[in-house]
Amino acid sequence: NGTMLSGSKRSSRNQLQDIRDDIRDIAVCNNTTNVNKTIDATLKSETNNHIDSNHNNIFKGTCRTMETTTVGDEKLPPKQSAGDRTPTIPPSSAKISTSPNLSTLSARLRSATTLKHVEEKMNTNAVVDFIRGLNIDSRRQDGSATEDVDANMEEFLRVPFRIENLLFFGLAICFDSFLNVLTVTPLKFIWSCLCLVCTIVRPGKGVGVCRFHRRHLYQLLRVFVIWFVYRYALCPISLGRLYHWIRGQAMLKLYVLMAMVEVFDRLMCSFGQDALDSLYWNTTRRPYHPRMIASTMVVLVYATVHSLILFVHAATLNVAMNSADSALMSLLIGGNFAEIKSTVFKKYNKQNLFKITTSDICERFKLVLFLGLVLLLNCTQGGMNQEMVNDYIYMSFVIMGAEMVCDWIKHSFITKFNFIKSSVYLDYSLVLAGDVTGIGHESMHIEHTHAVVKRLGFAQIPLICVMLRYLKEASRYAGTLTHNGDSNHVLYSFAVVWTHGSWRMITNYLLSFFLCLLGLKFFLGYFITRKARSIILYGPFEGQVEPEPKRRQAV
Repeated sequence: NGTMLSGSKRSSRNQLQDIRDDIRDIAVCNNTTNVNKTIDATLKSETNNHIDSNHNNIFKGTCRTMETTTVGDEKLPPKQSAGDRTPTIPPSSAKISTSPNLSTLSARLRSATTLKHVEEKMNTNAVVDFIRGLNIDSRRQDGSATEDVDANMEEFLRVPFRIENLLFFGLAICFDSFLNVLTVTPLKFIWSCLCLVCTIVRPGKGVGVCRFHRRHLYQLLRVFVIWFVYRYALCPISLGRLYHWIRGQAMLKLYVLMAMVEVFDRLMCSFGQDALDSLYWNTTRRPYHPRMIASTMVVLVYATVHSLILFVHAATLNVAMNSADSALMSLLIGGNFAEIKSTVFKKYNKQNLFKITTSDICERFKLVLFLGLVLLLNCTQGGMNQEMVNDYIYMSFVIMGAEMVCDWIKHSFITKFNFIKSSVYLDYSLVLAGDVTGIGHESMHIEHTHAVVKRLGFAQIPLICVMLRYLKEASRYAGTLTHNGDSNHVLYSFAVVWTHGSWRMITNYLLSFFLCLLGLKFFLGYFITRKARSIILYGPFEGQVEPEPKRRQAV
């Protein structure tokens, strides 16, 4: 029995090897590629199953296969009975033809090949649909443009108009906040001093409504910080020496200096509002705590450093406007376009773009203020005729034009590369309008401009200190303008009053000028508040006559 079983195993192996060879011949004849591995794996699995299973199943399967197999033109012997355990082996010279099992396997292979091609085609179509869904270039397969190209170009061309509307609105807000510190803060300082005196006279009660509160201490500290920075940080610096030191530097040093000034200016803007908020919180909540002194020192250090940075920036602009060659002017204008390189090719979302927009608003106001201060200083120094004033105004327009073009290019390509619609600037104006009207800031009791100033990162105190220093420098040249200047000069009458007028006349002039600024501040504040309420109720329209009723009802 053992001999018979071992012989049957060898016979089964030989038969399955013959079947394997025949299937390979069929695959070659049908030119089927890459199926040998599949056939080997299939037959190997079948061989293992036949050898490891019961011998009866092996013999039965073999006999069943041999019963339905033809050799040439002759029929194979019929299936043996169940009692005969010896399989019938075909002659070694016989060639096994295609059996139904082999036909089924070949059909399966052809079906698998067809399914593979269909699957590859489906995957290719899915990839193509996914790439089209990304809308990367908005073009068809043949390279022609789709309707999205026109829509994208329309959005690209809308950006300069909408960014200028937002910058103009933000510029008006910055000017109103600046005038608020320049006019309203002195009045609050006087009222705080009066309340302090009344509280000292009648401790704990005051005189009528004149009672000193902790919020009055914050106004006193703000004025103290402005005076300290102006008196002990900026006044000791000679503007003439700083001017000639900057003019004598190499272009490379000036380029590095301007880059450092811009970087630290933005860093100080983001840090300053937090420092002032911390000072207000400690003043109103725990004025006797040691953290109160620490907060005051932090604000003093911040205001001093930021004022020095802005003072150097204004002096550099003064050198550029008065230089004979246009090298430094080209450096200032080229710095704006260098900003495009550092911002355009980065990934932004709406929140990051809003930070860039608010920074551009503050930079635009700072540039307008510094150009006005430099013009005032040059006019009071004398020696400027009408032609020189016209040249200066022309250069100012060139600088502002370069700043505007730089902002247009920067924001247009940022929105293009990051797939941000131009309507995002309308949302930004809505956010600023909410800050102006106080929506969402009902618990704040500092100032009505505090929320929007913090949102913009506008540095009020350092700009006030720099302006006061330039006004002092201009008043120092008033005597020179009086003795050597032209009587037809636009500032000649003011110079005569400042140098030869009485204290009463000077006080009247200053009080009149202060009242004019105060009236301008209230008028501008009224205009901004009305514009902000209009934006909130009806939205920032562009050429629409009537607002949308759905939006008005929703608001």
